Amino acid sequence: MWNLLIYSNRALKTAKYVFYCVFVVYITSCAAGSDPLKIQGKSVEEVYKEANASLSDKTYDKAIKLYNALEATYPYGTYAQQALLELAYAYYEYDQYEEALSTIVLFINTYPTNQNIDYALYLKGYINYHHSDGFFAQFFGQDISELDSDGLKEAYKAFTVLVSTYPKSKYVPDTKNRINEVVLAIAKGEMIKIRYYMGIKAYLAAINRANTVITTCSTTGYVEEALAVEIVAYEKLGDKNLANSVRKVLALNYPNSRYMSHKWEYKNFPWYKI
Repeated sequence: MWNLLIYSNRALKTAKYVFYCVFVVYITSCAAGSDPLKIQGKSVEEVYKEANASLSDKTYDKAIKLYNALEATYPYGTYAQQALLELAYAYYEYDQYEEALSTIVLFINTYPTNQNIDYALYLKGYINYHHSDGFFAQFFGQDISELDSDGLKEAYKAFTVLVSTYPKSKYVPDTKNRINEVVLAIAKGEMIKIRYYMGIKAYLAAINRANTVITTCSTTGYVEEALAVEIVAYEKLGDKNLANSVRKVLALNYPNSRYMSHKWEYKNFPWYKI
C-alpha cells in the first residue's frame, strides 16, 4: 500500500512536470507567433507592400500587425497615411469594430485634406451601419434597426457629409442608397422604442420618439403609424385638443389610413425588440 502511494505521488509529480513543460513550450510558441514581424532594415515601402499583400490575401491579423508596425516605425508621409486608412478596413474585416471606428476617426481628423477622404467618410458610415450586425442579430433574426440607433445616426452623418461635400465622388451613388437604408432603419428602430414606451404607458416618451420619426424620417412608411400613436398617446394623457390636431394631420396626409377608423393598439412583441 505504501509503495503504491509512493508510486502515485511520483506519477503525479511527473504528470505535473510534463504539463508544466508543455505549457511553457505552448506559451513560448504563442509569444513567438504573436510577433513574427521583422521590419528592421526594411524600407517603409517594403513594409507597406507586405501589409497590403496581407490585406489582399485576407490575412487580416497579419495585416493589422504590419500596419501598426509601419505606423510606429514610420509615422509620417504618404505610406503612413494610407496605412492608417487600410488599417481601419482591416480592423473592420477582422470584426474589431471599435478599433476600426477609432482608427477611421483618427484618420479623418488627422488628414482632412487627404485625397482619399471621401473613401474615409464612406468607410466610417459603412462601419457604423454594420456595427451592430453581430451574434444577436444572426441568432434571433434581428436586423440592425433593432440594435444600435447611435451607430445608425453616426452612419447617416458620415454619409450625408460625403454626399454634400464630395458630390462627384465615385462612392456617392452607393452612399445615396445607403442613406435611404439608414433612414428606414432609424425609423424602424424608433418605432420599436415607441411601441415599447406605449406598452409601459410612458406616453410622453412615445410622443417624443414619434416626433423624431415624423420630422426626420418623413420619407418612410412609418410616419403614418407614428401619427396614429401620437393620437392615442395624447388621448391617454387627457389632451383631446392635441389628439384632434394630430388626427387632422393624419387625415390630410393619409386619407385612406386604417387608423382613421381603428385606433392604434399596443401589441406585444419579442423581448429582444425592447
